[in-house]
Amino acid sequence: MLRTPVKPHEFLVGKPMPFDVYDRDGRLLLRRGYVIETKEEKEKLLKLGPERDVRTDERLRAVLSSAERITEAGTEEARRSVTMAFADLRLMPGEILQVQLDKDGERLLTRYIGMVRNRSLLVEVITRNDLPVYVREGSALQIKGTTGSYAFAFVATLTANIAKPFAYHHLSYPPEVRALRLRRTDRHEVRLVCAILEEGKEPHGGIIHDLSLGGAFVTSRHEMKVGQEITLKFKIRIADADVIISTRAVVRSVRSAGNPEEGQGYGVQFTDLAPEDTLALMTYLRAVQSGMAD
Repeated sequence: MLRTPVKPHEFLVGKPMPFDVYDRDGRLLLRRGYVIETKEEKEKLLKLGPERDVRTDERLRAVLSSAERITEAGTEEARRSVTMAFADLRLMPGEILQVQLDKDGERLLTRYIGMVRNRSLLVEVITRNDLPVYVREGSALQIKGTTGSYAFAFVATLTANIAKPFAYHHLSYPPEVRALRLRRTDRHEVRLVCAILEEGKEPHGGIIHDLSLGGAFVTSRHEMKVGQEITLKFKIRIADADVIISTRAVVRSVRSAGNPEEGQGYGVQFTDLAPEDTLALMTYLRAVQSGMAD
């Protein structure tokens, strides 16, 4: 089981959990669909170090499929991708990488540990069904992943299998990677109900009328001011799965909404959209653009 910590904003009080939740030792805490009833229950769960299994995460599968298109000739992602230095990705330890042992091979997952610049990349041992996968030294691996700003792909050679003090792999340091800068300016017309949270106040509702990777235009009957920091939560649908997006945002403008019943209009800028949420949103916006979104 490849687990990653559950973020506080992913525990939505009064809403069904979209994934199973485990403790640090891999014991099941909550099954998908469980509803957290109170803030106190949420706080108790956070103290247990909750984690989720990324292999069963529909959101992760959706966003990695976007990253894969970088290497597909003729796609928009391939045309827009650029060559850049690996170090410029600024990957953080623990980020998920997708690994293929050959062109048409099975897609496996591992976690990035770190790097020795211009010499080696370190990743956790590649597993299948929680068991290590034997990979011959000298094998070429196709690696794909995402950061908050880029989707990327590169090829690396497995140079050494290390067993102690724990199992991990050394990969050759890629001189360059193909990366796609995620657009943050293209806005698409939508109509999504959202929750607006301000510190120390009760949540209030709003409607998102247009949406991009960088922000949104929101109407609400609750007054806000330019420069005010909020948390914006809304639901999108990807590959028959509901994805809850929760991000901090700053109110950048106030203007008429056009419909007095919906209140005032606010332009908001996202300030800490998580990497997986960024690509989930990119996937959704592509579906909106093509007319395939629900």
